[in-house]
Amino acid sequence: MGHFSSAKYIQAIAETKNISAAAEQLKISQPALSSQLKKLEETLGVVLFDRTRQPLEITDAGKVYLEYASRYNTLNREFMQHISDIGELKKGKLTIGGAASFNVSYLPKTVAEFTEKYPGIELEIVDGNIPDISAKALNGQIDLFIAPTLDIDEKLKFEELLQEKIFLCVPPQWTINRRLKDVQIPVEDILKGNVESDGYHMPLVDFAEFRDCTFIRLKEDQHIGQTMSKLFKKHSFEPKAAVIAEQTMTSYNLTLAGVGISLMTESTIKNSNFRNYPKLYMADQNICSRKIYAVYSSQKYLSGAAKAFMNILKKNLI
Repeated sequence: MGHFSSAKYIQAIAETKNISAAAEQLKISQPALSSQLKKLEETLGVVLFDRTRQPLEITDAGKVYLEYASRYNTLNREFMQHISDIGELKKGKLTIGGAASFNVSYLPKTVAEFTEKYPGIELEIVDGNIPDISAKALNGQIDLFIAPTLDIDEKLKFEELLQEKIFLCVPPQWTINRRLKDVQIPVEDILKGNVESDGYHMPLVDFAEFRDCTFIRLKEDQHIGQTMSKLFKKHSFEPKAAVIAEQTMTSYNLTLAGVGISLMTESTIKNSNFRNYPKLYMADQNICSRKIYAVYSSQKYLSGAAKAFMNILKKNLI
């Protein structure tokens, strides 16, 4: 690896702009980190950080170093993927990304099957928001990620995995459920996959029935957050009270606690092994539906391990 063996140290200093903070992040001593930096600068014959500034400021030479270190890591990763393929997937590494709720909903069964079939492949699961995950896929840090409907990007390739429904989750203790009993969807029908049957009759609830209720909303950069906003827009009202949550699982637990109404996907309900469930309704089959894709860079080599993982994933999500 040569010069780039110290890349993680330089990256940490660049991010924290402080050697002490970087050393703590890297779990090494400050003198050891300072020594690594000094040796690298002496070897390269340049200064990587301007120490006259506080916080530390990376120099142009430091920026170039990190840029080439990133390129080296990407190239080395692609090389190892090719070698892994030649070795019939006996060794290698595969990194799968997605929002935490996606990873919980769609991956466990596939991960279990993949690791049993290919025990020599080191599998890493990365949680994050979709914009960050997409960027990591484009720069080679992630091989494959799971995402809902996205704007088509020519740098990314999309393969459809499934289409699923999104249900309204109403606190089970709310009295409104008694009045709407006839349009509730039994959780057993979702768990057994009955709602996907051609002959299944899915009752619809009038979303306006919840006009005076509190809602648990996710931010607009999440598909579930966008879906709820579309429902409000179509029915021409905004909730009188709302709680903003960061994660789908948080919103779900807030609903169970009686705080407000949330949205949850069919896959999450089926695959998350919940012990308790809210009352479930379908508000709009057009708005409350989404496609899920396996996404990867169209400009980088897709490893045999990634292809094998995607094949297992498709089979499990049918």
